Amino acid sequence: MLSKILYSVSKNKCPRCHGSDVFISKNPFKLKTFDKMHEKCSSCGLLYDKEPGFFYGAMYVSYAIMVAWFVFTWGVNEFFIGVSAFPYLTFLGLSIILLMTPTFRISRLLWMNFFTRFGEEDKTILK
Repeated sequence: MLSKILYSVSKNKCPRCHGSDVFISKNPFKLKTFDKMHEKCSSCGLLYDKEPGFFYGAMYVSYAIMVAWFVFTWGVNEFFIGVSAFPYLTFLGLSIILLMTPTFRISRLLWMNFFTRFGEEDKTILK
């Protein structure tokens, strides 16, 4: 099951069928289209935005990813590199800016995968 989630997130695929891409552009660094999503899967018809405000929860996932990045970089700096605070904070700030768009996508794909399983039938009443 974890391998299906990792495949969906890493390849930008529909969480239910892995048949089509979720985001329109494959490049997360293309700033004009990094956040543009298809409305539904062209293979299985899964609606990506299930309800208004559905992706608010993805903000918490994004926050957790950034906290993990901060803890990881702090640990590497503290125990292996040992640079002073200013170069470390400069690196951290620049890396957060560079990782912003991929983190946005990863958090949305993870959030979608929390609520839709691979191969699961559509259980909504209205289609």
